[in-house]
Amino acid sequence: MFSRAIMWILALVFVTGIVHADQATLYPCDDSDVWMDTPDANRGSEQFCQVGCISSGYRRNTLIKFDLSSYSGVTVNSATIRLMVFYSWGDFPTDELFIAQNSTDWDELSVTWNNKPLYGLFYSITAPSVLYDWWEIDVTDWVQGVVEGTYSNYGFQLFQSDTDYAGFSMRSKEGVSSPELVLDYTPSDLQSATFGGIKALFNLY
Repeated sequence: MFSRAIMWILALVFVTGIVHADQATLYPCDDSDVWMDTPDANRGSEQFCQVGCISSGYRRNTLIKFDLSSYSGVTVNSATIRLMVFYSWGDFPTDELFIAQNSTDWDELSVTWNNKPLYGLFYSITAPSVLYDWWEIDVTDWVQGVVEGTYSNYGFQLFQSDTDYAGFSMRSKEGVSSPELVLDYTPSDLQSATFGGIKALFNLY
């Protein structure tokens, strides 16, 4: 019994020595906003994106996508989108904000309100409450789904559901303080090495 306990302690030390999380900060491969009031205009080269609603109930949505192809198979411990908010109008913080997972693809230099991607899964998010600061959105589960192949990587869409005169602007990748996706992940090769080491330690076959 004592020797077995010692073996488990050694295994824990072994695991601690091998398994560690890596961090990475990704920047968008595509970002844009689409405006209901100018439904055929493309805004993919602008230095800002907007979410909200202007007068007459015209909505403005933001689209953002990150290239995750280098992270296939990793375990995502956390994934956080960070957006720099620098301007607002109407009520602030804005009510009824959502983030959605796009279900069709799009390109920042051709997307408009009239051809914007469809979206499937979505959930309510807390609005930013401070200007000139980072607004953070947790997308861990969705990013894990992308890197394991459960979801296609068509990026995200931010929108306001009501028609209140309210909204805000964020920096795009064309400007300063570009959007970020901050990843904390465990590489797949380290997980395999850890399991192999424990199996060898206990002669598990």
